[in-house]
Amino acid sequence: MKPCVISGNLIEDVARWGKFFEAKEELVSVLRVFGENLRLLCKTRPSIASVCRDLDINRVQFNRYMSSHSFPKPNVLQQICDYFLVDSRIYLEPLTPDDLERVRRGQSQSTLQAQPSYLHQAVDYFERGIALTVSQSELPDGIHCFWRRSFTELETASCNLISIKTVEGVRVFKSLELLKSQRNRAEISGRSTPSSRGVVMRCSDVYALFAINPHPSRFISLTYFGNVYFSENLLSGFMVLARKEYFQRRRFSRCVLELLSQTSNCILNAARRTSRKLSMEDLPIMIKDIIETSL
Repeated sequence: MKPCVISGNLIEDVARWGKFFEAKEELVSVLRVFGENLRLLCKTRPSIASVCRDLDINRVQFNRYMSSHSFPKPNVLQQICDYFLVDSRIYLEPLTPDDLERVRRGQSQSTLQAQPSYLHQAVDYFERGIALTVSQSELPDGIHCFWRRSFTELETASCNLISIKTVEGVRVFKSLELLKSQRNRAEISGRSTPSSRGVVMRCSDVYALFAINPHPSRFISLTYFGNVYFSENLLSGFMVLARKEYFQRRRFSRCVLELLSQTSNCILNAARRTSRKLSMEDLPIMIKDIIETSL
């Protein structure tokens, strides 16, 4: 890295030195990440000495890599990546325990990325020509209200926002869980807590929402919705939660999807009701009548 030259112009010099220190800070960060990753990778081998022997790298120089005082040349970096079966992100992102476990098993990161995920492989088992798409006119993209009975507190209900959007032709959704402070300010970001995510599909004459809740619960749920004759903006159905049976706990409930007008006032008013338990008397009459009906 070339040092900055003093030009005599204060503004230009400050800008030039600022860029110099930003570049230096970025380099230090890369060295630190790479050094820590290299130390962790070496723990998957019998000893650092054996790693240096296998790579034909001087032990003193290798220690400089691990202590974040030096960075290998491109050909040496490639040699290290090939040896540990990792890719060039070794100097950009800290390795996770899963990454290290794959290294211990001798599984190549590039091979892993080329393999389809578990769900991709499962989908390949189904009929490829089946039509699952739900049109925008039936279920539009946007933020909508999801009402249901509580699974844990039997005398209460909940109202959550879900965001439906289209990604490369696939209709997907995620829940927008808001913190109390965000509800008070009516901020809708969907980033405050982990959200359940899933896919929207057509199923006969109804719509099906298949979702997986975030870690650590990882519950799988399936929700069915159909049109109701007395309202254009309500879809009614039921939700089933895949989990063990517990005393005084539900695993299924009637539910309602309220298709909101995508205006700020409508969405903000809905956001203020979310992520808190509601008594059945607090629900709008039409919503209450639907979800109180026995299955």
